[in-house]
Amino acid sequence: MSAITILGIILFILMLVFGGKKGLISYLTLFLNFIILFIAIILIIFGVPIYLVTLVFCIVIAACNLFVLNSYNTKTKAAFYATILTTIILIAAIYFSVSIGHLQGFTTEQQDETYIFSMNIGVDMIKFMVFTIVLAVIAAVIDLAITISSPMYELSEANPKLSQRELFHSGMRVGREILATSANTIYLAYFGGQLTLFFWFFKLNYSFGHIINSKIFAQEFISILLGGIAVAISIPITAWLTALLIKKQKPTQSMSNVHN
Repeated sequence: MSAITILGIILFILMLVFGGKKGLISYLTLFLNFIILFIAIILIIFGVPIYLVTLVFCIVIAACNLFVLNSYNTKTKAAFYATILTTIILIAAIYFSVSIGHLQGFTTEQQDETYIFSMNIGVDMIKFMVFTIVLAVIAAVIDLAITISSPMYELSEANPKLSQRELFHSGMRVGREILATSANTIYLAYFGGQLTLFFWFFKLNYSFGHIINSKIFAQEFISILLGGIAVAISIPITAWLTALLIKKQKPTQSMSNVHN
C-alpha cells in the first residue's frame, strides 16, 4: 500500500474511534468536499462564470459542513447565513485587491516552467485568483461562525431572558477570544506552503527586500491579509445574525407553547 492509503486508513480509524458516528460523517464529508471542488473546477474549465461558481461553491460547501455535520437548527442557520454574507463581502475585497495589485496570472518563477505552453487557456486569471483565495479562507470562516453561534445558542437556552443586544455582546466576546487563533491558522497555513520557496530564494542570494516584493510572495501576503479580514468581519456578522435568529425563534416557540 502507498503512504497515502496508509495515512488515509489511520485518519479514518482515529476519527471513528474518537469521533464515533460524527467522526465517520466528518471523514465522508472530506470526500464530499473534494467532489464539490472537482465539480467547481470542471464548471470553470467549461466557461461557467467564475463568480457564480465561487458563490455556489461556498453555499454548497457551507451547507455540507454545517448542516450535514451539525444538523439543521438555529445555530447552523446563523453560521450558514454569516458565512455566505462574509463570502460576498470577501469576494468584492479580493477582486479589488487583485486588480490593484496586478496579482493575476503566473509569477516570473512559474513562467520558467510553463513558457513552452500556451497561456491562452480561456480563463480570466483575475477572477480565478478570487476563487482560489475564497477556497483557502472559506473553511476558517465556517469554523469561526459555528464556534461563535453554538455558545450563543447555549447561553440563550440557559438564560432566555437575555436581550438580543446582550447576546450580541456575548458573541463578540467569544469571537475576540478566538480571533487571534483563527488568524494565526490562516497565516501559518499560507506561509508554511511557501517556506521551501523562501529558503530557495535565500540560498540564491536574493535580498530580503526582493523576496518580500516578489510577485509570488506578494500574492501570499495579500491572501493572508484577506483571510484575516474575512475572519475579523465574520465575528460581528455571526454574532448579529445569531442573536437575531435566536430572538426571532423564541417568540414563535412561546406562542406554540401557549396554544398547546
